[in-house]
Amino acid sequence: MYNVLMDVLLDASAIMAIILNEPNRNIVVNLTKEATLLSPEMISFEIGNALVSLFKRHKLNETEVLKAYEDFTKIPIRTLKPDMGKALKISCKYTIYAYDAYYLETAYRLKLPLITFDTHMAAVGQNMKITILNGGKNEDI
Repeated sequence: MYNVLMDVLLDASAIMAIILNEPNRNIVVNLTKEATLLSPEMISFEIGNALVSLFKRHKLNETEVLKAYEDFTKIPIRTLKPDMGKALKISCKYTIYAYDAYYLETAYRLKLPLITFDTHMAAVGQNMKITILNGGKNEDI
């Protein structure tokens, strides 16, 4: 297991694993012990959107959405401003959502490992030579 004693960038999939107590939760907890947690500044909007998406699909009720968001706000995450121009270039180059490119641009520029369970984002990150952490498949390519 990768021992993280540094700054680490979390994407929404990693945070959702924590706040929804998903199976990958323990992986995130273990990878982030004693680490400074970082994420692009739009993370709260993406988490809110993901929770409402689960509500719309009848996987969470309103109370669960609000509780999960409250739990998210208790996670000590320092937010960072992505370079929007570079992120949009990444988005166009790899044909990915801009939200995914914000994580990748920030991780690449600041040389941060990225915790994600999004396999497509992880593949693009590996192509960009970003260290991807997701438990058992930690790669520094």
